[in-house]
Amino acid sequence: MSSSLARPVLRAAPTPFVTYYGKVGLELSKLVFHGQKMVPPSMATFQTTYQNLWTRLRTRSVSPQSIIQQVRGLGAAQLVAGGVVLAECLGFFTVGEMVGRFKLVGYHGEVAAHH
Repeated sequence: MSSSLARPVLRAAPTPFVTYYGKVGLELSKLVFHGQKMVPPSMATFQTTYQNLWTRLRTRSVSPQSIIQQVRGLGAAQLVAGGVVLAECLGFFTVGEMVGRFKLVGYHGEVAAHH
């Protein structure tokens, strides 16, 4: 027998679930990031924001009234942009549910017994 017939077939190991979906999420976020023409914050802005947040959480200066005042201070453009992002997230979730279920309409639930 020839040794060329007895060679084992080498196959790549399957990609772990978390790694695969992490990469998919990263690529999807890149598409959204570029589509919305977003720019990452500078390192100084990032540090300042999270230092302020950390300080407020440690001193417990976050109250429902302060959150409500911040929401009331939002402009129309910020609210519209937030609504668009919310709609995109809802759309991605809905498409993911359809793909995961392999159908457009909900799950088959238990049929309630009629008495």
